[in-house]
Amino acid sequence: MKKILIFSASIGNGHNQAARAMQESLAEIGYTSMIIDTLEYISPTFHKILLESYMNLLRLSPKMWGRIYHNTEKTRFFDMNVLMNKLLANKLKKLINSVQPDAFIATHPFASCMLSVLKGRNDWREPIYTIITDYTIHPSWINHHINYYFIAHEQLYYLVDIYRHNHAQFIPMGIPIMRKYSQPLEKDKVREKLQVPSDHLSIILSGGGLGLGSMEQVLAGLEHIDMPITAFILTGTNDKLYRKVTENTYRHNVIPLRFVNNFHEYLEIADLIVTKSGGLTSAEVMSKQVPMIIYNPLPGQEERNSHFLLNNGCAVHAHVSEQLIYFIHEMLHDPTKVEYMKRMAQKIAKPKAAQNIAEFIRNDMQSSAGEEG
Repeated sequence: MKKILIFSASIGNGHNQAARAMQESLAEIGYTSMIIDTLEYISPTFHKILLESYMNLLRLSPKMWGRIYHNTEKTRFFDMNVLMNKLLANKLKKLINSVQPDAFIATHPFASCMLSVLKGRNDWREPIYTIITDYTIHPSWINHHINYYFIAHEQLYYLVDIYRHNHAQFIPMGIPIMRKYSQPLEKDKVREKLQVPSDHLSIILSGGGLGLGSMEQVLAGLEHIDMPITAFILTGTNDKLYRKVTENTYRHNVIPLRFVNNFHEYLEIADLIVTKSGGLTSAEVMSKQVPMIIYNPLPGQEERNSHFLLNNGCAVHAHVSEQLIYFIHEMLHDPTKVEYMKRMAQKIAKPKAAQNIAEFIRNDMQSSAGEEG
């Protein structure tokens, strides 16, 4: 049985979600796999410092993060390979030597870079597959010794040209999501389970897995919409927002939620979603063909994702809360626009990305084994 090590990083939840989706699909083809939280495994202290610094930067100065992201699209501030050589990479090497995997998958740029460094230093022959988890390609993902990159869509080949890389190395199979997002559900049963009245429209307000951003003004604006609505507020780790929503009384049926493991069910009955356009969330939403209103995307990767979604007619972008309420009202009253956005989402979505990537990896490994034989 083939063994694959999947290296992720808990900096944003999407990378881990992609790793879990790949683990699921690899199991379906008879491969065993293990997910490693790369930085946490190498140095819990360094991981904690990096994560806290990143989160504080996003909360206190998202524009600064945007400048860093945009500047490093043009050139790296430093050679990541040098940095990774200085980290405790030997600990990762010991793990790999003990497991002796047949291949590696990276779902985070740090992990991809670290594997690149180790493969270069140790002359490993096992392939490395990097899965890029946004609707863009940032140079930090691209490293030496990577066999293939899986990108979100064919439209991103222009970035491959900009970075002057070989098209054949970049495979546009999509962002991997769990199989449950491609399986239709009975809407009536889901509505009953989630306690959504049959005459209510269903809206999801999502601030991202980490609960960034305030939805209080949005909720105040919803009070002026004269239609029966059930609004699910995904607050993540934003305890302050969760308490405020719980303690307040609203005209509509407003339900605050922390993290949920059945997001696919909420999407199944959603008439629209307000989201920050994270890569994984966008892939999941498009798989269920739910119209998107993008609100407060972070400068950087979420901003790039929003450009892709807007260019393809899958979403609209609200810059202020008043505009957001206008878009919600418009979309709830304009079925023609909603149907158009659903069709565009269906056209762009790649809900079976994880299964297709797993099949590609299997075929590539079998081909390589045949050549060696």
